[in-house]
Amino acid sequence: MSTGNKSTYLRPNRSEGAAQVTAQKMRSYWLVPLWLLRYLIVGGHCSVCNWRESFSVKLSLSQKQVSGTVLQFAADEPRLLQHPCTDKNLWGGPAPALYLGGRVFFSKDGFESSLLPLSIPSDLVSPTALVSAATFVKQNQIAMVINGRVYLYIFADEEKWQPAEGIHSPVADLSNTYCCFSWQDLYCDNVSMTLFAYETGHSVSESQIFLSENGGFTFRLMKVKSALQHVLLGVYNFISLSVTGLLINSTQEDEGKGPGAYFIYINWKRSHEVYRRSTVFQLMSKEGASIQNIQHPSLSGYIILWTKGTLMLSFNNGLITEAVTILPTDEFPGTSLPTTSLFHVAISTSEIAVFTQENQLFYGILGMFSTSMVLTETINTTDAGCCVLQFERTGILTLLRPIRNNDSHIYNFQKCTYNMQSLLMDKLQPMQYCTLEVLNSPFHNKIFYIDMYHMLNFTATFVPKRGTGAFPLVTVSNPHVLSFQAHVVQDGYTDDGNTKYRLSILLMQQCFSDMAEPHFWADLHEGGVSILNVDAPKKGVFCVDILPLSAFINVGCPPTKQIRLFKNATACSKELFHQDLLRNNFTYIISYDIYDPEFLARQNLEQSDLQIHYDYETLGCPLLVYHDDPWSPVLELWENSEFVEYVSVDFVMFEVNGIHNYDYLLTAAEADCISQPQNWTSLLKEQDSPDPNTAWNRKNYINCENPNGPKLVSPSAKYQVLGGRTKNKIIFSQYNGLYVFKAIVVDKFYSYCELSTFFCVYVYGALPKSYINPWVALTVFFTIIFVSILMGYILPTLSLIKIPSKVKIF
Repeated sequence: MSTGNKSTYLRPNRSEGAAQVTAQKMRSYWLVPLWLLRYLIVGGHCSVCNWRESFSVKLSLSQKQVSGTVLQFAADEPRLLQHPCTDKNLWGGPAPALYLGGRVFFSKDGFESSLLPLSIPSDLVSPTALVSAATFVKQNQIAMVINGRVYLYIFADEEKWQPAEGIHSPVADLSNTYCCFSWQDLYCDNVSMTLFAYETGHSVSESQIFLSENGGFTFRLMKVKSALQHVLLGVYNFISLSVTGLLINSTQEDEGKGPGAYFIYINWKRSHEVYRRSTVFQLMSKEGASIQNIQHPSLSGYIILWTKGTLMLSFNNGLITEAVTILPTDEFPGTSLPTTSLFHVAISTSEIAVFTQENQLFYGILGMFSTSMVLTETINTTDAGCCVLQFERTGILTLLRPIRNNDSHIYNFQKCTYNMQSLLMDKLQPMQYCTLEVLNSPFHNKIFYIDMYHMLNFTATFVPKRGTGAFPLVTVSNPHVLSFQAHVVQDGYTDDGNTKYRLSILLMQQCFSDMAEPHFWADLHEGGVSILNVDAPKKGVFCVDILPLSAFINVGCPPTKQIRLFKNATACSKELFHQDLLRNNFTYIISYDIYDPEFLARQNLEQSDLQIHYDYETLGCPLLVYHDDPWSPVLELWENSEFVEYVSVDFVMFEVNGIHNYDYLLTAAEADCISQPQNWTSLLKEQDSPDPNTAWNRKNYINCENPNGPKLVSPSAKYQVLGGRTKNKIIFSQYNGLYVFKAIVVDKFYSYCELSTFFCVYVYGALPKSYINPWVALTVFFTIIFVSILMGYILPTLSLIKIPSKVKIF
C-alpha cells in the first residue's frame, strides 16, 4: 500500500513533556478512500519529537488474515533491511523495506500503512519459519534463509515464493552487493544478481560457500584453495576491488599476524587461491553472537561491521579496518562507543547512525579515511527493544517500531523522526564546520567504460569555505586497475564572492599509465572495476549537504562496441538474389562431401547432404566474391551506433556449418612466423567438446611473432590468421555457393570485448564440375586433332588423282 503521507512534526517543550496529538486526513492513492494518521506521544518517550502512528482505516477481509507460515527473525535484536537504491525517483516513493523482528514485515510505502506479518506458503515451510538472513536481489526480489534453506520472495505484480536450487547443505547467512548506478547496464545488473550463501562457524578449508550469479535461483559450490583452519565469519563481494573477501577470525598468531579478525581476498574468476590479506583488527563477539554488516551502496569500498560490543568501519574493502571514534561532549565525554550495548546501525549516502541498548543515539558523517560520531540524544523510553533506524532522506532519521492492533493480526507502525542537523545545532557548537560549500560534477552516479588504451576526462566544480583553503581529494578504489591525474585551476567567483575552482581528472588504465611497476597491475587481459571518489577529507558532523562524488568505472568492454562486415557489393545489389526470397524461409543444400559437423576438416565422411535455413535477420544479403580472387573480409568497428574505424588487427574466422573446401594463401614461413602458429584443428582437439565459438579467442591467442611460443617445426603449415601485419587471404575452390562465416578478433590488446560477427558470402564464377577423366579427355582431344590433320591431307590428295577414261562412272 502506498499513501504518500507527509506528517507534521511538532517539537514539544522539553520541560513540559506534554503529549501532542495531531490528526490529518489524506487521500488514498490505492487501497482506501481516506487515511488517518494519528500522532501519538507517550509521556517521556522522546524529548525532541512526536511519536506518530500510521495505520490503514479500512482493510479487506483478505488483508486481515494471515495465510501460510508466519516468518520470524532468528536473532534477538530486530533489523531493518532497506533496498540499497533509495532514490525515490526509481520507485515513485519510498524504497521497499523489510522489518525483521519477532514478526517480519515487508513494506513498499515506508511503513506508512498497516501490515500483516509476512508469511510463506505452508507447503514450502512448516510449522515454523525462522529467518536467519535476508538481502535484496535485483529490483523486485528478496533472498531469505529460512530454516537453513534459501528462498526467493518475488514482490513484482504478483507476490510469490520460490526455493533456490543447487544448495545441498544447510546455510545460515547471505551476502550480496547491490549496484544502484544503473538498472539498464548489464554489468551493473550482474553485480546485483551475484549472491553468496554460506554457513559460518567452520574453518575456511571446511566451509561450503555457494555462489549464485542469477539472483539466487540457482547456486554452485565454490571451494577455497586454502588450508586455513581459522573460523569463517562472512563472505563479501568487494566489486570495487574485483575480488571476494572472506572475513576470518583467528585466536592465535598466524604468519606474523596477532589474534583477531582479518580479511582474505580471492578472485573466483582466475583462481580460488588466497592472494592477499588485510590488517588484523579486533571484532569482539561472544560465541554464537552474530556479526552484522552493511556495504555502502556507492560501492566505494565502505563496509561496516558490528557486534554488540564493537563497531568497525573500513573505507577500502577491509584492507584497513578501524573503530569509529566519538567526539567527546559534556553529556558523553568518552571517545569510543559503549562496548556492551550496540543495538542497531543505519547509513545513508554520507551519514551513519547508531542506536544502543541504553537508548543512546549517535550520529556521524562517513569520512574518506575515518569517521567520527557524536551522541545526539538519549531517548527516554522503556520500549526500544523492537526499534530500528531508517534514514528517510539526507539528514532525516526515523526510529521505527511495529505496534500490534487490538484483537487483530494487523500491525501498525510508530515513528519518531529526527532532523539530525537541528539536533546537532541544539546540542553542539559547530566544532567541525564543513570545509566545502559546493562540490558537484556531471559524472556523479554514472557508469563509464574504459577500453584498451582509452582514457576518460572528467571535471568537477568546488567552492571551499572562505579562509579554509580546502580542496577535495580524488581517490580510486582499485589502483591496480585504474590510475588518474588531477589538477585544479581557478574558475571565477560565486555570487557571494567566494573563489570557484575547476578540478580536472584524467583516468587511464594503470598498466598503460607508466605510474606503477608491472607487478602492481591487475590482469591486463581481464580488466576490472574501480570506483572514482571525490570528497572533502575530515568532514565534520555538520557537513551533511556536501555529498561525495562517485562514478562507476568499468575497465572492460563497452556494451555498445561491436564489429560489422563492410559490404561493397552484395548478391542482392547485383540481382543474383532478391531480398524477399531470402526473407521467405529460404533454404539451400550443402553437399555431404564438403562439410564436417565437428569442424575438423575431415574427408570422406559417411553423411548426407545438409539443408540450411537462411537467417536473413542476422546475415542480411550475402557479400559477393569471385571464386578465383583471393579474399579477406573488411571489418568495421562501431560504438554507440557510430562508425569508429576499420579493424586492422589479427582476427580468425570459421564457416559455421563446417564447410572446409577453402584454404589460406600464406604459409607460416611466408607470414614471417618465428614460432609455430595456432590453427583451428589443434585448438579444437584440445577441447573436451569441440566448439569453434570458444576454441580460439583473444584470451588464448598466441601471436606467431612471439619468441616464447612453440617452436616452428612446420614452416609449410597454412597460416590461418587474417588481418594485422600480413596480407593473408582466403582461397576458394572451384565451387559456387553460400558460406556463413563467423569472424573473431583475437588480438589481445585491441579491446576487452569479445568482438565477433556473423556474415554470409556468395562465391560465384566457378565452372561446373566435370565428371570426365582428364586423361581420357586429353587422349580424345589429341585423337580428334590427329584425325582432322590426317583428313586434311588425304582429301585434297584424293581430289587430284585423275580418273582413267576407260573407267565408266555411274
